[in-house]
Amino acid sequence: MKALRVTSIPQALTLAFVLVWTLAPIYVGVVTSLSTRTSATDVPPHWIPSPISLDGYAALLPGASGEGTSDQFFAAFLNSVRLAAIATALTLTLSVLSGYAFARLSFRGRRVVLLAVVGTIVIPLFLLIVPLFRLMSQLHLIGTLPGVIALYVAAYTPLGIWLFYNYVRDMPIELEEAARVDGCSRFQAFRKVVLPQMRGGIAALTAILLLSTWGEFTIPLIFASNADTQPLTVIITQFVGKYSLNVPVMMAAGVLSMLLPAVIALLLARHIREMLGGWGH
Repeated sequence: MKALRVTSIPQALTLAFVLVWTLAPIYVGVVTSLSTRTSATDVPPHWIPSPISLDGYAALLPGASGEGTSDQFFAAFLNSVRLAAIATALTLTLSVLSGYAFARLSFRGRRVVLLAVVGTIVIPLFLLIVPLFRLMSQLHLIGTLPGVIALYVAAYTPLGIWLFYNYVRDMPIELEEAARVDGCSRFQAFRKVVLPQMRGGIAALTAILLLSTWGEFTIPLIFASNADTQPLTVIITQFVGKYSLNVPVMMAAGVLSMLLPAVIALLLARHIREMLGGWGH
């Protein structure tokens, strides 16, 4: 991996601004989560927690007492894991197969269908909220995990198809043709030749999908109408009560919710860089 070299003052200032812009909210969240309930709302705020308190995290531990916050958080965490894992698996499968089909197979209307699918990427979600809500209501999918997963898949699959269409199109076709000559069917050639070459792209898109679905807010806010289906992004906002505000608990929940996507991003960062770098050429 090449080391990042700063060769000018503008580059240094830009890098410093990006780091501050990115890390400052995280630092404030961590400091607030380690503060007491009273010191968290002090004006001016404390840049170092004084005194340090773990009450916010303790309230989220399984078996902790206090208004069912821990049970609520744990259930929402499981919902986030289910939604992200299942939606990512389905979206990835559809994206890989469809992207390969559009890039390699010839069928009537291929370009029109591809443009229609990819064209949905530019449609803002808020324009579709009302018709989607009516459709989901008629199908009795409001407040269900399958309903939210279906919306995740519908939202992210067009982007995945477009990415893999370009990814496969740039791959040399000679190895596939050689496998076909040796007696492999098209699916066998896809499984034995194409998929191994797509591992980096699959890993990169997996990371992108996991991070995107984990942080999705609008879809579950509207279509996950009960606690049995709501993920962390929705539940955390509900820690703000009408007559009370426990800021350390809310910030602790936010910090804990960042840990899993942070680990995924670190593990798959190399694949994301390679994939995006390859598209840039």
